[in-house]
Amino acid sequence: MNFTLKQLLYFDAALRNASIARAAKEMNISQSSITAAVDQIEQTIGVELFRRIPAKGILVTQNGKEVGARIAAFLEQARIFQSDLMSLNGNPTGTLRLACFEPTAPYVLPPLLRRIADEYPEIRIDVLEGDMAQISTLLQTGAVDVALTYKQEVLPEHRFVSLFEAPPWALVPENSPLAGKTAITIDDLEGVKMIALDMPRTRGYFYSLFQSHGKEPNVVHSTKSGAVIRGLVAAQFGHAILNICGPGDRDPRQGYLAIPIADNAQSPTFGVAYAPQLEKSVVVQAVIATSKRLAEEGGYAHLQLLPN
Repeated sequence: MNFTLKQLLYFDAALRNASIARAAKEMNISQSSITAAVDQIEQTIGVELFRRIPAKGILVTQNGKEVGARIAAFLEQARIFQSDLMSLNGNPTGTLRLACFEPTAPYVLPPLLRRIADEYPEIRIDVLEGDMAQISTLLQTGAVDVALTYKQEVLPEHRFVSLFEAPPWALVPENSPLAGKTAITIDDLEGVKMIALDMPRTRGYFYSLFQSHGKEPNVVHSTKSGAVIRGLVAAQFGHAILNICGPGDRDPRQGYLAIPIADNAQSPTFGVAYAPQLEKSVVVQAVIATSKRLAEEGGYAHLQLLPN
């Protein structure tokens, strides 16, 4: 091979940043080192990969995109290879990229990251958040190693480890007539104003809870943020439905209450998904094993709220 791993890293940085200057800043090296790496790869391959545009940076060519995709895939495998080598002494070491379904992140990430930090201090976790469609794409493209998400959104080719069931909860204003109930039915929510979590593959699920009973939700507002949903419910704009709630959601001082939904509503399974090619990755398997132990030991019990 006529180029080094560093040159591939420099090329990848230039491609991602669409700028020699920004790539040099990211890699903490001189711009001439980035330029030399790009030139070496172009000369070796024999095609133009970037077009230099004065005062505007660089523009990747179609060949550059194809080469860049292959370099990115190689660098990903090199990262996993390096982590596995560093873990040969028995202590999993390296960086793991973890995606999490954004509305659940404040509830499921802290206990897991705390446990990983305690048990495997040499593992660094880079967290990405997104909706379920984005997470599925991240897993499929290899942009992340593992993902915390719902089972029904995991592609057939991916592995999935269940952590807990996530039944739906109704969030109602603390002064609502429904706030005194220990459980709420879909009939109770018929016609009541609703704030919907409007994210790909989530809104359909919440609608299905009503449609399975021959009803339609009365959606008056929608948002992509769990925090905004809670604020709007507390401000008495309507009720909402979420599948993961924390202990604070049962404190009326927040201005609302989370109450379980009866009617044998569908309870999605929440867990860890990962690509099969990472089956033997020491770092990935350490994190998955930690997630399972945490669930078995009741580490997510705070999400399984009990009626008052």
